[in-house]
Amino acid sequence: MQDSIDALRQIPHVLSVELIDEGAVDSGVDVALIQRLLSSKKKLSLIGKEGCAVFFSYKSSIVLIKSKPNVNLGALDLVLDSIK
Repeated sequence: MQDSIDALRQIPHVLSVELIDEGAVDSGVDVALIQRLLSSKKKLSLIGKEGCAVFFSYKSSIVLIKSKPNVNLGALDLVLDSIK
C-alpha cells in the first residue's frame, strides 16, 4: 500500500495523499459519512474549479487525494486500480 501512496504523490498536480482511518479526528473529514457514501462504490471523486478530491476505500481506511484542478484523473485511476 505504501508503494501505491508514494506513486500517487508523484503524479503531477497532486497536492497531498492521506490515509484516514476511523480514529482520525484532525483530518477535517467525517469518516463515518464518507464510509457510508463509499459503501456501494470503491471511489468517490469531487471535482471543482479549485481542485479535486478523490476518496478511495481501502479495507477499513480511506485514502484521500487532494489535487489541483488540472490533475490527470486517468493516472490516479491507474494507480488506484492496482491496489487490491
